[in-house]
Amino acid sequence: MRRVSALMRRQDAHSLYLSSAALLLGLTLVVDVVFHAGLGNPALTWGLLLFCVVGGCSAFLFGKQVPRWIGTLSVLIFIVAQTYYLSLADDPQAVISSAQQLPVVAFYLGWFVRPRLALLLVMLCLVSFGITMWMNPLFSADGVIGAPVAVHALLAMLFCFGAGLYLWRRQAQSAAIDPLTGTYHRRAIVERISHRLQRRSTRRDPFCLVVIDFDDFKRLNDTRGHAAGDEALFETTAGWRAELRAGDAVGRIGGDEFVLLLPHVRIEEAQCIVDRLRDGAPHPWSAGIAQSGAGDTPAAMLARADGELYREKQSKADRRVKNDG
Repeated sequence: MRRVSALMRRQDAHSLYLSSAALLLGLTLVVDVVFHAGLGNPALTWGLLLFCVVGGCSAFLFGKQVPRWIGTLSVLIFIVAQTYYLSLADDPQAVISSAQQLPVVAFYLGWFVRPRLALLLVMLCLVSFGITMWMNPLFSADGVIGAPVAVHALLAMLFCFGAGLYLWRRQAQSAAIDPLTGTYHRRAIVERISHRLQRRSTRRDPFCLVVIDFDDFKRLNDTRGHAAGDEALFETTAGWRAELRAGDAVGRIGGDEFVLLLPHVRIEEAQCIVDRLRDGAPHPWSAGIAQSGAGDTPAAMLARADGELYREKQSKADRRVKNDG
């Protein structure tokens, strides 16, 4: 039991789905071998069964370390095999069994394969399976199986692909979005900055970063509690997102540190945006602005903006000391 528990802790959704799908497809092949009296091409069936057993066990043993290309390769093998089985005009049992397996792989494509590649593979499935079933007389209007079964199989495949794609998007969003403030995590916002810097148009159409730090946030937590601090973060960032444009982005890079990504603006315009966001903010904050330049990197821009932020904080501290004196 301890060994099984240790193996389960090594799994993630990808490895569990691969091993489970391989087990399911392997069981269908076992049923074919045992109960299908007129099984055609038994060598292919046994070969696929061996592939499912070895692949499923390997996915479970390697767990999270299973590379994604293994799954993609398995999908390609599945497409070739199912195209063959769907083409068998003299074996309706094998054809129906193959049609029932299409949603299993479609769901995998939606959930675990990047959308662009997944869409290409789904289109390949639709074209390959659609043409094969159209040419098979079993799916004709007066065939033993009939055209509705083919249509239902393809629609079920598309539905499962859509369900898997929805889960992928939910998972990607969960990994990129801070649950408290609804802003991007540090890694996600840095990736967006990097993509913006890689655009050729950035040289003639610069953008700005604004690094923000809440003033006296530790004192707020210490005197009024962390719930008050969370409320200040939530209300302030909600106000920013309501005022910013559709193409702007907000990221949380620390406890009370945030970054605004402002495309298509220069530093003067960014300062006007910052001034507007300060008005009516539920908690005071300081900001530093950096404009993109030739050869810039996310780290360099963040460092420049952070330097401006430090100067503003220092200026506020000097004014406070002067007023107290």
